[in-house]
Amino acid sequence: MKEEFKEWLAMIWQEDRGQCLGLASGIILALMILLIGFWRTAFIVLCGVVGLCIGRKADREEDFFGRIADDLLDRINRLRG
Repeated sequence: MKEEFKEWLAMIWQEDRGQCLGLASGIILALMILLIGFWRTAFIVLCGVVGLCIGRKADREEDFFGRIADDLLDRINRLRG
């Protein structure tokens, strides 16, 4: 029985991965809204989306973080002098 269930889960994961992830994320989101409220959940999701965008940009550009560090240092130096 246990092995059959594992095989069934593996088959569903292979065939409908997007639906499985959508279901899991929907359940997690609903639980978060129930437990901590809508606005806190919205803030957490917003932070996740911002992090995803930064991560995608970092993956696409070769020296993304080095460029950001240089920009920050330039701005700090301009503020000082």
